[in-house]
Amino acid sequence: MNKKIILASYLLLSTFLFSNEASKRNVSPTIEIRYDNFLENMTPSNSIGMLFNIDEQRFTGFDVNAADNETRILIGWNWTVLGIGTKEYKDFVDLDGQDVESQIESVFSFGAKYSILEGMNAGVEYVMIDDPRTSARDDYLRLSIGVKF
Repeated sequence: MNKKIILASYLLLSTFLFSNEASKRNVSPTIEIRYDNFLENMTPSNSIGMLFNIDEQRFTGFDVNAADNETRILIGWNWTVLGIGTKEYKDFVDLDGQDVESQIESVFSFGAKYSILEGMNAGVEYVMIDDPRTSARDDYLRLSIGVKF
């Protein structure tokens, strides 16, 4: 009995993961290349995440950027995307002049994503940093290119 359950689970999982009809799946893994504050420097970073399609126009999900220790929850409708998350900043001086080793701050973003090719998108987001205890971190623009599987 256990072998039948394991075999059936394996078949369902492999069908889900290797399906050619990605547009019909409700869950899609994503990979993005990001350029934070691209107006001042073009240093790339990457993120991985999952998008959950609610219907043809709306989605939700999350993404993680391990290099910057940034995690976001995403909400989207058509071309609009909103993000709520946290980001860790390391080695900086706070408003009191104290050296701080690391601190986690709130990050809010909103912007637009549009499809370049099937399964590939580009986006621009305005990212706001919200923590009054730190020296004034400037908000910035983020440029991203992503692939949805």
